[in-house]
Amino acid sequence: MSRLLLLAGAAGLALSALLPWVTIKGLSLQLPIIGAEISPGSQTVNGTDTEYWPVILGVAAVIAVLGILGAVRRLLLVGGLAVIAAGGALLYYVSNVIDIETKGQDELVKTLAETVLSSSVGPGPAVMIASGILIVAGAAIAR
Repeated sequence: MSRLLLLAGAAGLALSALLPWVTIKGLSLQLPIIGAEISPGSQTVNGTDTEYWPVILGVAAVIAVLGILGAVRRLLLVGGLAVIAAGGALLYYVSNVIDIETKGQDELVKTLAETVLSSSVGPGPAVMIASGILIVAGAAIAR
């Protein structure tokens, strides 16, 4: 059972890199934290639009291999907790992307950005968090 949970968590983590993370509607915006740029109109940022997707896929592959081998329970537990933390940080960022990217700007820029831009969170961050939970659960019940 633990191997199935670990493999499901690794597959979900890999999937989270392919799913949409955030959709921004409005004018042009650069997202330097995740390394993406939004052009005018509506733009959906998937995990593959960022520079982090190879890292996410690499972590998913390592977790899958360790899960198949059934070894290093503590490493898998720490990995799962790290995935949950990364997913939570990503969820916070994409939920507040306009406020975060206009921080430090004058009030006119902030007001203008809030007026002409809107964002909605995609399923990627939630899938990442759920995958981390599966990894932690799999590592916790491993023998």
